Amino acid sequence: MLDQLLDYLNIKELYPPQKEAMQAIERNESLLMSVPTAAGKTVVAYNALMKAVNEGKKGIFLVPLRALAWEKVNELRDICKNILNGAKIGVSVGDFDKIRGLSKYDIIVATSERADSLIRHNPAWLTEVGCLVSDEIHLINDSNRGPTLEVTLSKFREINPDIQIIGLSATVSNSRQVADWLEATLVESDFRPVPLKKGICIANEIEWDGDEFKKIDIDGTEGIALDNLPDQCLVFVNTRRSAEAQAKRLGMLIGKRLKNEEIEKLKEYTNELKTGADEVTSVDSNLTKLIERGVAYHHAGLTNRQRQIIEKGFREKKIKALCATPTLAAGVNLPAKRVIIRDLTRWDSSFQSNQPLPVLEIQQMLGRAGRPGFDVDGEGVLIAKNEEQKAQIIETYFEGETEPVLSRLGSEPALRTHLLSLISSGTISTTEEMHSFLKKTLFGAQGELWRTQHRINKVLNFLEEEGLIEIEGKIDGEFIPANAPLKEKLKATPFGRKVSQLYIDPLSGVIIRKSLESEVPANPLGLLHTITRTPDIYSLYVRKNEMETYLTHLMQMEADLMLPPPVEHTELEFYLWDLKTALLLMDWVEETPEEHLMKRYSTTPGDIRAKVETAGWILYSMSELSELISPNTTKMVAELEIRISNGVRKELLPLLEIDSIGRVRARSLFNAGFTSQSSIRDAKPSDLSEIPGIGKKLAEKLAGKKDPQQMRFELA
Repeated sequence: MLDQLLDYLNIKELYPPQKEAMQAIERNESLLMSVPTAAGKTVVAYNALMKAVNEGKKGIFLVPLRALAWEKVNELRDICKNILNGAKIGVSVGDFDKIRGLSKYDIIVATSERADSLIRHNPAWLTEVGCLVSDEIHLINDSNRGPTLEVTLSKFREINPDIQIIGLSATVSNSRQVADWLEATLVESDFRPVPLKKGICIANEIEWDGDEFKKIDIDGTEGIALDNLPDQCLVFVNTRRSAEAQAKRLGMLIGKRLKNEEIEKLKEYTNELKTGADEVTSVDSNLTKLIERGVAYHHAGLTNRQRQIIEKGFREKKIKALCATPTLAAGVNLPAKRVIIRDLTRWDSSFQSNQPLPVLEIQQMLGRAGRPGFDVDGEGVLIAKNEEQKAQIIETYFEGETEPVLSRLGSEPALRTHLLSLISSGTISTTEEMHSFLKKTLFGAQGELWRTQHRINKVLNFLEEEGLIEIEGKIDGEFIPANAPLKEKLKATPFGRKVSQLYIDPLSGVIIRKSLESEVPANPLGLLHTITRTPDIYSLYVRKNEMETYLTHLMQMEADLMLPPPVEHTELEFYLWDLKTALLLMDWVEETPEEHLMKRYSTTPGDIRAKVETAGWILYSMSELSELISPNTTKMVAELEIRISNGVRKELLPLLEIDSIGRVRARSLFNAGFTSQSSIRDAKPSDLSEIPGIGKKLAEKLAGKKDPQQMRFELA
């Protein structure tokens, strides 16, 4: 199988770490491969998955991001079509409570959240999974996503003790500890197929690896980028605003150095940017100007469509400079000849100040430098203000160790979510089994279990008091026998089981229940405000100069809000943040143009879409929970979910069922008098084609027929 894979990928010889890793796979051992970016970890993973399928088992490939999932699916489908008898490759990144149809696939690519959700539904085929690959396994260290990845790996080991775990990691200082936890063979190396040349720039001089100096024409980032032309560069900065500002500065310089044929090619991407949008916003217009100058920026404020076009332009080597926030370094595969790291600090709200970036994050950024098969070496340049900072950079980022991977499972939100999941899925049914499971996690291996016992007890009490679980045999009082707590039996209630299967925070479930039980009648604003009160959605910040505005809104709208405002001042501030977010969502379903939303709420297209997507999921969860709590509300919530997903008023719902019709086209059709599906089917294509946003081809498709006059013309 390995020989076939290497032949198909045209790989003549394996890198040293790959050879060592392949041997462990052949011995059916679990593996932790801790090596730099681009050292061939993915090929090792593919070999392990295909070996499992060849032996009649299933494989799962865990990835941190949806975009990466599709990248892996396409690669695996192509490979398996040619060398594994057309093994079926599936992807699971969507709705968290949908599990049907996945059993037919041999390899499933999924995010760790989606895999965790699958386990909560406990489908029978999970026992058939023989190989589980975890890409970027060092993200266990991430406080948001880490606990889910850690628990998912632990659950799979519980379901199938013989499962082969393949962990792919950046180089971390405690890789041995992580490997021991996984009972895996450790393959650790600093090998890079494309050597990395490291430099530090002060003013207009780059010092390469401490022994070579080069003068550049312009100080700092602009000079380093221009010096690299015609090769591409990635520029990492610490904020979205910085990414946009830096791209503008580079565009003014790089644009002057482009040839006419290069500009014409760039216009292909900008045409795609403008024609593919349901609504063209100022962000599309600004990106158009930048891309035609050979530069772009990349951050979470962009929509998926915008990011994909930019990534395509960069992969095809037409965009010369891409300015990004650090999230790109851990995300999609976009290497470049030169990486420039402009900012070495980032705002940390817990410290209320800028803090140095972790060594691991800097290494991930530098790992993007150098494209195997294209570059002789990669170049990574960090920018220092003076000699003192230069010495600090060398000591910390060039010579220092990366941070250890530490479990984040001990936080209250993580424990709340995952303990309910373990209980509701039947993985644990007593406090003794709970302790036994937690001991097998990295959290337990790092000795955190007993230090956080009080927090675990607090979470169990919360779950019981809010009716999510029942605890049998609980002993209250001052004098409790030492072994008594271990005999407590844990059982999820129907409400708790539903909350867990819906994959929302248990606290979100409690907030939704309180709202549905409110004396205030259900209404769109009240429902939207409820979902923004949940911890599953990040609310918009209310600035000091906006506070009075939103307090006025609160007084005007309080009668419609299903959750009463708190008395305490800080809590009231958060309540207003949630109200602001609810009003954004309300404007969205009232079809307010995206450009107006951006200005009114000081937000971005990417943030709007992210909030809309999350809101849709929580509304779906609310509709499911309302069946248990308030059945009369279910229809209203379900309608609001469809309206949120499409950004339309209620009157357009019938038109949205038509393929190729979104919020803008549906409104155009409705305003032209086509208010139902039947009226569109009965229309002449020529009448439909005159409506803005429809056009001749779509008009024929919508009407289900060609216009008689057009047919006569074609026959003639």
